[in-house]
Amino acid sequence: MEKLKVFNRIPVTLPEKEIFARLKYNIHKTEIDEESRKKILSAVNRGFALCELKGVWTRSNILERSDESLTFENKITIKSRSIVKLLVNSSAAVFFSATAGSAIVEAAAEAFKNGDGASAVIYDAVGSETAEAAVDWLNMYIGGELKRRGESLTSMRFSPGYGDFLLENQRHFFELLKLEDFGVKLTDRYIFMPEKGANNNSPEHKVMANNNSPDIKGYHK
Repeated sequence: MEKLKVFNRIPVTLPEKEIFARLKYNIHKTEIDEESRKKILSAVNRGFALCELKGVWTRSNILERSDESLTFENKITIKSRSIVKLLVNSSAAVFFSATAGSAIVEAAAEAFKNGDGASAVIYDAVGSETAEAAVDWLNMYIGGELKRRGESLTSMRFSPGYGDFLLENQRHFFELLKLEDFGVKLTDRYIFMPEKGANNNSPEHKVMANNNSPDIKGYHK
């Protein structure tokens, strides 16, 4: 297994289109007056300024495989037919994660607490989509690194919680990628949360998003 590669700053541009789409605004179909758009964009920009994008990645060879599971040289065993299928032609996998930080989550929680649901929802969208943009940036960076070695990434990537790649696999990412060093915590229900943030899945805080995005991809020569 290779050493962790850490990025303390990930350079992404504001994913404005994606944020508005998450807010249910289609820039081609939804009519919105200029004043309202300016107000929303102002909140979006405030939220984006709070995002502290960081990321980390590593890769690990596959040591054993069966129809239902894979065991990696980092001692992680993943039980998932979907992952087995994803990595059927791969000799190793890349584990990576990105976070938008705690400040944006705290801002959303504070807005919600103060009765400003509109700003809370906007900050939620900004944090989620900006974190996703950071993951996309990491994906492209890793792909470039591997290409120089004559290797390539799989076209698909998987996150814990999708299909039979159970959410409990979050603990592997948390431990392997040392996400605690980024201010991320893991609840007993395997949910990531910023160090000072609220439980992102609790009913009373629906506005809180999981801004920590872990993924796994295979690569092959």
